[in-house]
Amino acid sequence: MNISVKVDGVTKKYRSQGGIENLSVSFDAARLNLLVGPNGSGKSTLLKCIVGVVRYDGVIVATPRSIGYAPEEYVLPQFMSVRDFLQAVGRVRDVERAILTERIEELLGYFGMSDHAHKPFLGLSNGMKQKVNLIQAVMNRPKILLFDEPLRALDEESRDRATALIRERSKESLVIVSTHYPERFRIRNRRIVRLEAGRIVDENDA
Repeated sequence: MNISVKVDGVTKKYRSQGGIENLSVSFDAARLNLLVGPNGSGKSTLLKCIVGVVRYDGVIVATPRSIGYAPEEYVLPQFMSVRDFLQAVGRVRDVERAILTERIEELLGYFGMSDHAHKPFLGLSNGMKQKVNLIQAVMNRPKILLFDEPLRALDEESRDRATALIRERSKESLVIVSTHYPERFRIRNRRIVRLEAGRIVDENDA
């Protein structure tokens, strides 16, 4: 299966500032794709456009439309437990119940969250919430994965686990990561796309 994301002449501007302007770029599954650049350079906006959570001008074609997305800030139901939330998300995404439960428990264990799975989000730290954000993005094994600052709020051990998981998923999915820490994602097949003021200023394999 050919997995790709093609962005052609896309513009998304906000009334305040930031966004992207007439941006064209293509991504494929052969490499781990990193978006780097200062705050306000358009990294998050590009990911939101690909997912389709904001309106934009231009054309984006994502093949297939099987996309997992971990935004920089994820709104979670404060009085729902972690496990119930993940089960609900999985059902919406049509993951078979037996497979869903197995994957949830596996990922909770991977991130050291098994003992907190019964707790509501109201009592969890930002780091724990971020782990759940990452879990919900990957648990149905989508062909395209987008991560916006996935290491935010994580401690050192959790950052190592998150980067290892993302590197592993990049072997079978198209992965795009917006990050201020490209050095954390060292892998042989790595591509860095640098944005400034809503435009791509550099692309290289590093």
